[in-house]
Order: sequence, then structure tokens, then C-alpha cells
Amino acid sequence: MALFQVIKYDGPDQMLIWKYPKSDMSTGSRLVVGPAQSALFVRGGIICDVLGPGSYVLSTANLPILSRLINLPFGGKSPFSAEVIFVNRLDVLDIKWGTARHIQLRDPVCRVLIPLRAFGRFGVRVTDPRRFLERLAGTAKNWTTQDLTDCFRGVVSSRIVEALSKYLLEEEICFLEANAHLSSIGEGVSCALEPFFVEYGIQLIDFRISSVNVPEGDQSVRKLREVLDRRHEMDVLRFSYQQDRSFDVLEAAAQNLGEGGNAAGFQMGAAFGPALSGLVRDAVRTAEQRPGCTGCGSALSPGGAFCPKCGRPVSGRTSYCTKCGAELQPGNRFCGKCGQAVPLERE
Repeated sequence: MALFQVIKYDGPDQMLIWKYPKSDMSTGSRLVVGPAQSALFVRGGIICDVLGPGSYVLSTANLPILSRLINLPFGGKSPFSAEVIFVNRLDVLDIKWGTARHIQLRDPVCRVLIPLRAFGRFGVRVTDPRRFLERLAGTAKNWTTQDLTDCFRGVVSSRIVEALSKYLLEEEICFLEANAHLSSIGEGVSCALEPFFVEYGIQLIDFRISSVNVPEGDQSVRKLREVLDRRHEMDVLRFSYQQDRSFDVLEAAAQNLGEGGNAAGFQMGAAFGPALSGLVRDAVRTAEQRPGCTGCGSALSPGGAFCPKCGRPVSGRTSYCTKCGAELQPGNRFCGKCGQAVPLERE
């Protein structure tokens, strides 16, 4: 016959699930549930009752579902059989994750396939003991933090890579510049992973990305760096990608005319000549670094002899036609290219 007893957690540290060794007990026994713990009563593979932190005298009042299953008389000291499983809801920190090998992903900025690896860590906390026991631990008598880590490491790493690539694509962050945005990337990936952990009664806490790296010797990485360097150069020179491409088209057209020399080539050159020349002229105007006023630094209008802001005389500077942008020689009264009259310089 079951005796009155004190039922409490007596397992080792770092234990998430611990089963009380005895299953025979009686109403009137005392149950002690420590802080950040839950006690679950299981009978026939069914979780009947869940009790949180506190001290309880077992009775039909605090075990209503179990009482109905085994038909305990109200207020009696009746023996019964049930499993008591303790679930620790402590924080499990420093679970490391990482890609086992390089994964080919398309860079969201330059559209180049890049082999990518990522590393970091995260922590978890059991928030729903019933769901955690049903979905993850199953019939395991004891479950350690290491068991949890081993269970999640593989599936979480794959989901992290998926969420990471999606976030970088949506935010248009280049892989080579990802380490400068680790904090914001970590927050975005954490939000994407939270629903997955909730399914198992777990809360994701303190998710972090330590590094996102690529192999420096890889050919695609070198190609990506070249593309980025070229883009930065165009930004410095105030070129747009379309203007840079116009130079490539013009060069190819000139080469075709020089090599082919046929009528179709000349007709194509004649058709595209005005458009290409306009693009080139606009590109040159945009890229050219014209000096400002030496007195106040304001921009100077083409052909002006004095600064429109401070009136300082402009000397030793090349003048340009206000209509076509052609360079004007000193003393010219008219543009030699389009015939536009040159404003007289004020004395």
C-alpha cells in the first residue's frame, strides 16, 4: 500500500526532464515544485495535470483530471498509480550553430553565386511544459540540455541558413558587407525562427550571429569584389551603370565598324551615332570635376567670367559652350561646333 511521501525533484543539474522514480503514491502526499519547474502527472501515456512552482497536498482538488480517470473518492487517502515528471524551465544558453560546409547562395546585390558559411549561438527556455513533453521529449525518462542541443543543432542550422539568405535578399545586403550588419541580421533571423520553436513549447532567446564569411580564394568571391570595386569607382566618378554601359556599347560599335566595314555596319552606326554621342556627352558632363569659385566655393556656370555668388573674377579656367558643352578657345565670339554666341566677359 502506498505511503504518504514527499515528492520533489532530485535529479542532477542541467536536466530538463526528470522522472520521479516511484509511481505508487496516495492522496495526502506532499508535492514540492521548485522555482522555474513544472510537475506533470502522466497516466497511460496521457498528460493529466500540470502544476507550477509551489507546495501541494495531493487531493482531488488539485488533480481534477487524474481524479476522474482513477475515480478517487473525494477527501480520501486513496492510493493511486501515476508518473510524476518534472520539467525544468531554466534558460539553456550558448547553443552553438553553424553551417557544416559552404553553401552556394546568390548574392542579392550583384547576383553572383557565392559559397557562404555562417556561425553563431542561441539560447532557449521551455515555456509550455505540456507541449514540450508531447512534441519533443516523448516517453524519455530523462532529458538533458545536451539532448536538446543535439536535437536542434541540425534542423536549426538549416532553418537559420534559409532565414539568413531570405533576410539578406529582402534587405539587399551584400554578402561581403554582411558582417557590418550582424545585429540587424540577427534580429531579422530570430523573428523568422520564433514560430518554429513555439511549436515545441520553447522560446528562442538571445539569438546571435557571430560571423558570415566566404572563402577569399574562391573565383566567384574575387569576381564579386571586382564588381563592388567597379561600382564604388563609378560612384566616386558620378557615373551611373547605364552610362558606363553606353561606353561599352559605343566601343563595340566602333570596333564592328572598323572590322566589318560593310554597309549594314555603317547604317547601324549612322542610326545609333546621334543617340550614343548624346549619351557620351552627358556622361562626360556628369563625370567631369569642374572647379568651383576659389573665393566662396560655389559652382560656376559655363563661360562665366565672375562668380554669381561673390563676384570674384574667374581666371585660368576653361570655358564651355552653354548649348553643346564644347570647349571654347580664349577670344572666341562664337562656338566653333554649334555657332552659339559667347557672352561677352564683363570688365
